[in-house]
Amino acid sequence: MEITAVMVKELREMTGAGIMDCKKVLAECGGDQEKAIELLRIKGAQKAESRAGRTATEGIVVCQVSPERDCGALVEINSETDFVSRGEVFRAFALPLAGIALSIGEDCEDLNVLNGLPFDDSGKTVEDARQEMLLKISENISIRRMTVIKAATGSKIGSYVHRERIGVMVEISGGDSDSIADSMAVHVAVMKPNWVDVGDIPADVIEGERRIYLSQAQETGKPEFVLQKIVDGKINKFSNENTLMNQPYYDDEDKKVSVLLKEVGASVTRFCLMDLGK
Repeated sequence: MEITAVMVKELREMTGAGIMDCKKVLAECGGDQEKAIELLRIKGAQKAESRAGRTATEGIVVCQVSPERDCGALVEINSETDFVSRGEVFRAFALPLAGIALSIGEDCEDLNVLNGLPFDDSGKTVEDARQEMLLKISENISIRRMTVIKAATGSKIGSYVHRERIGVMVEISGGDSDSIADSMAVHVAVMKPNWVDVGDIPADVIEGERRIYLSQAQETGKPEFVLQKIVDGKINKFSNENTLMNQPYYDDEDKKVSVLLKEVGASVTRFCLMDLGK
């Protein structure tokens, strides 16, 4: 059967695949358009598998919070190059993912759940949409991670995204939680704490830091009781620098975050930080 330019054009408009790919699958399928679409999807999956080992550290972080501020979603989508992540094809796939993840409506980090959700009204899933995109982009494209947070009753979620490379969600209760939650999200993006408070730091992390500091202190040749004071001081400094409550507020370095929250009658329950590629 002769494969006409019109047939190739129609298939390309339906799938977004390249001209030569469309012409080839139409020839393989004897001009049957439905079979050609299916074959393109199969070939897309094969391409995805062959690219899976290639490093994808560029991309974007997207975020969406419900109008009631009781649920929020962060998703990181990766490409191999910044050029692709700025392109229309990649963004048409990536930008809706936060809203789709938000529909989960409860705490979730399972990408399998997101991949199985409807991408649009056509009936295709998120994974189907990713496979279709791979027909158009010769790069490894992956959804690296997702976090959905459902706030407790009485709590609100604040968010902040910096240049699509850093995304933050913060759950806060009390006070004027809408405005303070967003302010705390900006603070987390700027200061990058690892935990909310000192009690949240895992014991093995503290012990690991203590061993390093003790080893460093022993090289000074000072007495044991002095070494312990040095180590305790460094542990205290490490804890303060890495916990949200003990950091100086980014917009007022003379005031700790814990003091600011106390003044407004609010408290932070948890936060999520996504830093692209990290």
